[in-house]
Amino acid sequence: MNDPFFIGLDHQDPANVVLGTAFQSHRVPLRDAFVHYISGGSGPAIIFVHGFSQDWYEFGQVMRLLADHYTVIAVDLRGIGKSTATRAEYDAPTLARDIHELASQLAIRTPYIVGHDMGGMIAYAYARLYPTETRGIAVLDGPLPGTPSTDLMVKLPFLWHFTFHRLPTLPEWLIGGREYAYFKNAFFRRFAKDKQAMPNAVMRHYASAYATPAQLRAGLGLYRTYRKNRAFMRAHRDELRVPIFLLEGDYGSDKPGPTAKELTQQFGCCNVTAQVVSGCGHFMAEEQPQVIAELLRSKA
Repeated sequence: MNDPFFIGLDHQDPANVVLGTAFQSHRVPLRDAFVHYISGGSGPAIIFVHGFSQDWYEFGQVMRLLADHYTVIAVDLRGIGKSTATRAEYDAPTLARDIHELASQLAIRTPYIVGHDMGGMIAYAYARLYPTETRGIAVLDGPLPGTPSTDLMVKLPFLWHFTFHRLPTLPEWLIGGREYAYFKNAFFRRFAKDKQAMPNAVMRHYASAYATPAQLRAGLGLYRTYRKNRAFMRAHRDELRVPIFLLEGDYGSDKPGPTAKELTQQFGCCNVTAQVVSGCGHFMAEEQPQVIAELLRSKA
């Protein structure tokens, strides 16, 4: 906790800690929602897409490390954090279109997309929808519904939340008002190898991003659209030349090798690499920010 990024976390929302004078917060209108994002740096663009139980802030340390050579942008998915909720579904293609619309507004033609957790399937959908406008994607410990390894993995008992979150109404009743306790015990303490990477103030910030019924519904929507995302994956098996980089922690829920093989052999992906990061759990950008930043430099 000596990193200046964490100064004052015991006394304020960590999102209020300044990443640097070159970073700014923005909120822009898209076709049917306002989307919040943080941006900074200069150079080729990298767009970061968070997963469930988190928001843009999970990439703060990595953004700071990359801002010397890249334009770094981290979004709040629609309905989460400071982005507005809508009645639209929260499937990966819809959310990928949000990211593409944002990139177009910012005159970014070929971004590199980094998705963590459920953000990984959004990054993949982006590459499929806009292959000539995607420099590459990285998936950080994220499921890809429709691949055999993911469809098998989500049925395992220790990943019970994939089934629970897809139930109607019940998750809202049980989680609503208890977001901090639920995220802390069901996710942050279970899936982080380095528990110190998730101080209480950071966990409270993430809980606040899902604190309203609409925000929680948006987060759960990432799971409730699993079948739609699986169908999208299976419907797109034509050749895809966009470079795909799969990353997992050695304490993560899966290893990337089988998924890489499936993408190559069954889904037409021509350029897939995979790597396991040592000393790392699920929350890769916060547990090993310097390692993740250097790996992204090598690909983006």
